Amino acid sequence: MKFGVQLYSLRETAAREGAEKVLSMVAEAGYDGVEFAGFYGKTPEEMKALLAKYGLAGISAHIRPEAVEGDLPFIDALGIRYVFTPWASTEEFETPEKYAALLAAIGKAKALLEARGAVFGYHNHAHEYENGNDYIAKIVKDAGIKAELDVFWATVAGKDAVAEMRKLKGALAFVHVKEAAAQDPAHVPQPVVGEGAVDMAGVFAEAKAQGVPWAVLEVEQFPCGEAEYLKRSLANMKKLIQ
Repeated sequence: MKFGVQLYSLRETAAREGAEKVLSMVAEAGYDGVEFAGFYGKTPEEMKALLAKYGLAGISAHIRPEAVEGDLPFIDALGIRYVFTPWASTEEFETPEKYAALLAAIGKAKALLEARGAVFGYHNHAHEYENGNDYIAKIVKDAGIKAELDVFWATVAGKDAVAEMRKLKGALAFVHVKEAAAQDPAHVPQPVVGEGAVDMAGVFAEAKAQGVPWAVLEVEQFPCGEAEYLKRSLANMKKLIQ
């Protein structure tokens, strides 16, 4: 298993100091790759050069399906092989016309990606589980796509993250590794991975059992300095896969 960072986590650093600073931090902390959430105003060639400079793989990106076509130059240049829609609204799931439009957009994006050997999938938050629903499993089945389970948001929704991983077996492409505080997790900083309320030992055991190739760290709010968090979390994750 390899380890990446969802660059949304470092959005404040990026705003202050730019893309290169963010990539240098990820590389210095020892990660293997990055998952994009935008491309910082760089050209595909500029971003490719930065990834090469810091020895990082561009493993994936969060892109809504209707935006995939416009980002194909980045997907091609950076060798991105996994694209996940970062969200879909409750209304998109529950309004028949909007759900049909979502499936159509996903179908188009999926075809564009499959033509270049890439995969399209869905990344969850908590609202997909509200009112007894499981819209993650629904969209994965209906659209024939993969899943990137965010274990933090599954936990916030009151679900057992490991059980949700097992439900997605065969469709689970990546795991978003995001720790959760024991109290009010949606509104307080996330602890260092392995030091919070998520069963991370179970998460990594299940990821290994399913052959999930990448664990992608994401942080909404840091409890300490960003560089410290990246390094401590990676050290703990490596212990969890031994």
